[in-house]
Amino acid sequence: MSFGDVKLERPLPTHAALDPYPIPVTEDREGYYGDLHYDWWLSGLYDYLAVKQTIARFGVNLKRGDAIFELGCASGRVLRHFACQAQDIDIWGADINLRHVEWIRNFLPQRIKVFQNTALPHLPVEDKSISLVLAFSVFTHIDELELAWLAELRRVLKPGGFAYLTIHSERTWSKMRPGLPAFEYLVAVRERIEDYVVSEDLFRSSMPVEKVVFSWEHAANYSSSVFHHSKYIRSTWGRFFEVKDILEAAHDYQDVVVLQREA
Repeated sequence: MSFGDVKLERPLPTHAALDPYPIPVTEDREGYYGDLHYDWWLSGLYDYLAVKQTIARFGVNLKRGDAIFELGCASGRVLRHFACQAQDIDIWGADINLRHVEWIRNFLPQRIKVFQNTALPHLPVEDKSISLVLAFSVFTHIDELELAWLAELRRVLKPGGFAYLTIHSERTWSKMRPGLPAFEYLVAVRERIEDYVVSEDLFRSSMPVEKVVFSWEHAANYSSSVFHHSKYIRSTWGRFFEVKDILEAAHDYQDVVVLQREA
């Protein structure tokens, strides 16, 4: 994979040598990257570096005593790099899938504090204790409780702390075509989606509302796919945080929203 504008902190073999831990089998990462195990590892390294270099633009560099928390950490794709590549920071993670939590508990460094969360917006994490919150492909699947989850993330963030959250934006919407994973996923469940007719024609037009929710029942993993217009992010998410930036395609075909809790 290409690292584009993201710069390695050290030669790639050195990054790899710092991580002696096993790679989860495909089933332990919900099929992502199939049998391309090294690509899965590289994708986590890319996001680790992208996060650090993005917050550095705003004068933030993680230091001894800082804490990070990842909501929806899966089997540690990104957290493992914070544990192996960075030192002296406190690392927390949570996932709704107990299988992922158990994989991290069994195979990744003990310094990662990981637990299973529920769909309800409650985290057993102290107020104002986290310097940086991460969530990759999480708010792309949260519907009714989205704002309560934003309030909960705001609660755990220190004043001045940052959040790095990925979304499907209006730009993602305009790119929805066969071959894009988000499009293929919706096509696979479109018979169970009542509010919209999923087709290429739908995505040739602009988003009909500023937050579009495709929802269905009886899913193995997720039961919704959510698209946010940047106007909605700035007006609604901006009630909870200062919206520092919206980075186009900074996480594959998803955009990244960079937020800061007021100091």
